[in-house]
Amino acid sequence: MKGKGAYGKLGVVAATVSPSGALAKEKKRAILEATLAVLRERGLSGLKMEEVARRAEVGKGTIYLYFRDKKDLLKALVEERTWAFYREVEEEVRRKAPFFLRLEALLQKRLAWIDEWRGLWAAVAREAMEDPTPWLKGLHEHYLHLLEELIRSGQEEGAVRPELSPRPTAAVIAALGCSPQLETEAYMEHLLLVLRKGVAP
Repeated sequence: MKGKGAYGKLGVVAATVSPSGALAKEKKRAILEATLAVLRERGLSGLKMEEVARRAEVGKGTIYLYFRDKKDLLKALVEERTWAFYREVEEEVRRKAPFFLRLEALLQKRLAWIDEWRGLWAAVAREAMEDPTPWLKGLHEHYLHLLEELIRSGQEEGAVRPELSPRPTAAVIAALGCSPQLETEAYMEHLLLVLRKGVAP
């Protein structure tokens, strides 16, 4: 009987902890999404914790249960959105589809991610920490590794010239798919044309 009682108690504890964890995760996500929404509308100078709390539908004090201060919140936002983007990239890289279809889908996701931040990413990163360069470099390194994997698979497929080194080619694609000066669809079309055909006559 004692064993059953102990098991019963453990069962109650487990049932209580699990929803709490899910609720905490939901609240944290809501706070991060609200932070990005406020940043996009009002910029970094207009980011107020009161407004974030209102958008996330939580009390202002709740924010500090998850983040030490504004810098910690911004750092978490950059990491959360960047890794979410990288997970999408990884899915495209490893999808069973021709190289240029995967490349196009990947670049479209990249441009959508850039549009989501609307030029705020670097400014937010600088606000999050005094010297964000090593941190941002580490984040970008993962993106380059995924692009290298894509290039190698394209070479195996015969869609990418075998003499191209994957690392520099990945860096070039990362740089090109960065800041469109044209309307997005026209930019994508022209970028893929350049990548397919090159610029030599």
